[in-house]
Amino acid sequence: MDILQDSPAKLFTKYLFASFGSAIIISIYSLVDALCVGQYEGEIGTAALACVLPLWTIILSCGLLFGIGGATLMVERRGRNENYEANQFYTLSILVATIGTLILWGLVNLFENELLRFFGASNPIIFSYAKKYTFWMKLSLPLFLFSQVLTCFLRNDGAPIRATLAVISGGVVNILLDICFVFGCKMGIGGAGLATMCGQFVNLTILLTHYFTKQRRIHFVKPQQSIRKIGLIIKTGLPSFVLDIAMGGLTILFNNQIVRYNEGEYQTATLAVFGVICQVMALVQSLSYAVGQASQPLLSQNFGADQKERVQKFLNYGILTSVILSFLVVILLESCPLAILKLFIKVEEEALIVSIASKIQRAYYWSFLFLCFNVFSTYYFQSILKARLAFLLSMLRGIILSTIFLFSLPALFGFDAIWWTMLITEMIVVLLNIMLILKVNFKHKKIMEKK
Repeated sequence: MDILQDSPAKLFTKYLFASFGSAIIISIYSLVDALCVGQYEGEIGTAALACVLPLWTIILSCGLLFGIGGATLMVERRGRNENYEANQFYTLSILVATIGTLILWGLVNLFENELLRFFGASNPIIFSYAKKYTFWMKLSLPLFLFSQVLTCFLRNDGAPIRATLAVISGGVVNILLDICFVFGCKMGIGGAGLATMCGQFVNLTILLTHYFTKQRRIHFVKPQQSIRKIGLIIKTGLPSFVLDIAMGGLTILFNNQIVRYNEGEYQTATLAVFGVICQVMALVQSLSYAVGQASQPLLSQNFGADQKERVQKFLNYGILTSVILSFLVVILLESCPLAILKLFIKVEEEALIVSIASKIQRAYYWSFLFLCFNVFSTYYFQSILKARLAFLLSMLRGIILSTIFLFSLPALFGFDAIWWTMLITEMIVVLLNIMLILKVNFKHKKIMEKK
């Protein structure tokens, strides 16, 4: 399939379905863990997973930093027919990913206890449950990071289906072993961590089979101007890194604000509800990534080949898909918040958590109306090498505005106002994204008219 010649609609559909498959199954790693742990351990287990989520996010974010950064530059150079330089970006991405993995692996093993407490596991019982899960995460950290990196490169190397099959296979293994270890072997939350590690091992093994196929175009080569190119990889991948790691950062801040404003049974119940929201948010964000990651190789290579009309078509498809996805997600979530809670946590009807859950969930879920478009916009700006713009928007959405509202809203209007933080943030960022996309498109049209 020729990215520069074939029908934009067929190309987008093929890449979109492959990306959706990957996104859904990737989410299963945490979703199935949460479902099994919530049913087996109850509120405490779900609260513990909410405190582990930031660590999971940091690992996957680093994978996106090196994977998206290197793959975007690689495929953009291919669009210019600079194949040797394209493989230099691949080589350097794997190199810096290896160094980054070793550093992160060491830090997590050395400061596990401090990290978990910082992430919100201040309650001794919640802390002990979180430790059981992270034991397996520590052992398998390189598997998670390299799976993320290789998935990005396979998608850009013309093998999106193989990347999807790898993730699906790992997800199936994860599901089966979750049931076996958590319930069958009565390992609880620790069994969920072990099942996730096994699933990720299968995922990475299948990804590596790409190196034995004839269609492979990625090769290790001797890089030139390595420092400059590594800088470009990090610069290009940074918006995706911020986009993803901000989720972990916000989880930490939300957890700490919950602990600060609540205590006793109410604190545990609120943490558990937020744990459910985090799992749902991870799924919605993964689906949003799927739209961006499906569009990224198509946008980047056509942009590199100066095919502005095709770039515009892929942009239109991405926006339309994001808008439709957002409406479907919000309608579903707002219609059955209590059912979603019970899916993740085994609770009695009269429990405190039931009385507070629907109000919290409904307030937070409205932010998903704009999330998909904002995530796709970041990928769009990355793909056309507007990395600074993508980085600025990622910082505003994921760190600056959200942090301001996270602290100011409960201080001014009471704790319950905290759940509107992301809706207000997403609304402001969506307006900025629309204005900037229109501005970039106007410049492209002017350039095309001069030609």
